[in-house]
Amino acid sequence: MRSLILAAVVLCFGSFVASAVTLDEIIAKNIEARGGLAKIKALKSLSFDGTMSMAQGMDLNFTQSQKRPRKFRMDMSFQGMSMTNAYDGTTAWSINPMAGNKPEKQPAKEAKRLADQADMDGVLVDWKDKGYSLELVGPEDVDGATAYKVKITDTDKDVKFLFIDAITWLDVKMSMRINMMGQEADVEMLMSNYQDIAGVQVPMLMEMRAEGQVVMTMTYSNPKVNVEIPDSRFAFPAEAPAKKN
Repeated sequence: MRSLILAAVVLCFGSFVASAVTLDEIIAKNIEARGGLAKIKALKSLSFDGTMSMAQGMDLNFTQSQKRPRKFRMDMSFQGMSMTNAYDGTTAWSINPMAGNKPEKQPAKEAKRLADQADMDGVLVDWKDKGYSLELVGPEDVDGATAYKVKITDTDKDVKFLFIDAITWLDVKMSMRINMMGQEADVEMLMSNYQDIAGVQVPMLMEMRAEGQVVMTMTYSNPKVNVEIPDSRFAFPAEAPAKKN
């Protein structure tokens, strides 16, 4: 009985300590754990190779590039087919072999999603300037470890939740509601296998879960930092001029 009481006291004390930390402290510790603001801002471009493994057993190879300010491109290949998703800071576009294999501009929601992926700083850096509203929900369990759950509301009133590990202070999960194949679904992106890239901690493994089931994992490799990437790499391809008779 005495041991049970002691365990309960320890548990309560631990919960009190976890809840005592403020949102500002969590943000500061997160940025510091990632490498500090100066090193984060020093990343001007970042590229990876990678493999996307689907739950159905299908693997796709991809390359992913980011560049300031808010440029993003991912090229995927599978069984001789290629697909591209890109954002040039204003326009989102894609090339899909299932839809004619020609560049197509994407709607505003897709542009917003890719703009978030293009943000090299992460949501907590300069969050006020980005127009976000943050709220500390409290400590929560993420796969057996304690993490701080932060509610993020953007200028469109869309909400997502960021989970920050209470020991490492690094991002471990992002949960949100997205459109998947025409249907709304609650998804989670879990981040792990952090590696030091130019002094910044970057997750090299991401796992997507939908309704609690793993639907995709993304493994990153071969990082390239601050290499020159022309803006044209991200821009919507110019239409070929009409031929004169």
